[in-house]
Amino acid sequence: MVVDSSNTALRDNEIRSMFRKLHNSYTDVMCNPFYNPGDQIQSRAFDNMVMSMMVQVC
Repeated sequence: MVVDSSNTALRDNEIRSMFRKLHNSYTDVMCNPFYNPGDQIQSRAFDNMVMSMMVQVC
């Protein structure tokens, strides 16, 4: 992920928050007992979270 901004302190906090949300959502998918490691992630909640993050960035 590449972000260009002059206000680096603010952007750093935003990016940390984004990666924290991404990590939490990914962890939720991995903890699903019906998910097989190595399979493609097929989760509407995960997809929606990633899409909402991308909309905020753009």
